[in-house]
Amino acid sequence: MTDTANRIRQIEDELARMPAGYISKKMISGKERFYLQWIENGKLKSKYIKAADFDAINAQVETRKRLQAELKALKKTPDGIRETNLKRKAAKNMIKLTGELMSEDRVIATVKNGEIIDCDETLLPLYLKRTRNLEGWLASRAIDTHRTNSRLLKKALRLRTADDAQTALAVNAATVTDRYWFRPEGSTAVYDDIRFKENYFDSLALRGDPNGFSHKPSRTPELTNTGSYEKCWRMIDGAWWMYKSGNQNEYFSELFICRLGEKLGFDMAHYEMDDGYIRSKNFTDGTSYNFEPMSSLVGEDDDYSVCFDAIYAISPELSEQYLKIIWLDSLCYNMDRHTENFGFLRDVYTGEIISMAPNYDNNIALISRGYPNSTNREHDGIIRFFRDFIQSNPTANAMLKSIELPEITEEMLDECLDEIPFEADRDFIKSFILNGQSVLRDILSEEVSEDESEDATFGLTL
Repeated sequence: MTDTANRIRQIEDELARMPAGYISKKMISGKERFYLQWIENGKLKSKYIKAADFDAINAQVETRKRLQAELKALKKTPDGIRETNLKRKAAKNMIKLTGELMSEDRVIATVKNGEIIDCDETLLPLYLKRTRNLEGWLASRAIDTHRTNSRLLKKALRLRTADDAQTALAVNAATVTDRYWFRPEGSTAVYDDIRFKENYFDSLALRGDPNGFSHKPSRTPELTNTGSYEKCWRMIDGAWWMYKSGNQNEYFSELFICRLGEKLGFDMAHYEMDDGYIRSKNFTDGTSYNFEPMSSLVGEDDDYSVCFDAIYAISPELSEQYLKIIWLDSLCYNMDRHTENFGFLRDVYTGEIISMAPNYDNNIALISRGYPNSTNREHDGIIRFFRDFIQSNPTANAMLKSIELPEITEEMLDECLDEIPFEADRDFIKSFILNGQSVLRDILSEEVSEDESEDATFGLTL
């Protein structure tokens, strides 16, 4: 997918969350009244805007105008025209899609002409509960087309589609991290027929191994292995392991944060090195649970408060687990926590959310992009994000102050560093983490002031 196509999809996602229409002013009994007006099903709709809400809604309306103008311009570019044509083709493909959405061997939704017409709300994927957008859900399960090896993979598999939904459907939209899949009309397949049991294309997906072209096309989890890094799934002793490529600083950062989180007693996905790559065992325990990313609830909006509030509405216990994730992110300078790399584990049979998924994907943190300018964390941009969040969200603030966060010691950091097979500036790492802990502790002791809660400007130190 091109940068233009990505931007088009980002804008369309933002527009879907914004109020449609325009603001109309009316004089009623000598007083100004403002209304949000829009056209729906050919009829003019109107909603009164309270004075306290006017600035926020007006800002959204103006942002919507700006985004619509940007979207219009992007769609006129060659890449924009191509994206539009792909969407038209995808829409035609979806019209033909009829069958059943499955969870293992249970029918959880009936699909006719691309639309969900009947479903079990308790078992439906969270994304579909929120949007009913089957095409979007299918596309979210497809391999990232930005990855060079994804194009090689499709070529080796003789897969001639640029449509993400069709890419996922080539393997019944099955993954190794949940038990959802799609059964087309007329098929008598059961879960055991479509679940992944082997993968002959792991080396092709991971490192572009040309020998992958010698294998006959077969079912591979790589078509639904999402994310921007070159990676693969490997079956080892009956369990799936994720192998991911990177540089030495990325490997160090992932391993260090994993070891530190484990010593602090946090729920972490365990990472280790093997065959020159970093790897981690599938944390769904062989799909004993269904993993659902945070994007299922909030789309691409990774704002701390938006995510916290959405999780808190489900369970305060879950939101406490989320706070520990972003506390560790702030401590270890994770620049890339987004709504696709954290989420939930759901009971396969009841649909209940059991817990947050283990903390994973910390390879763009700490020293992954080089050493930060200083170990002094006083003007640290990532920590400032955290501070702004808890100062503006009283519920999160109170919860964090009630959590007994473990103490990090220099001895603990030395133990972490001793367990990692890569050299790094030990003094820098220890000073950076311990200073970060001190600053975060000071922030948690601060009282919230009105000025601080409204301060949304900051400088980012990288």
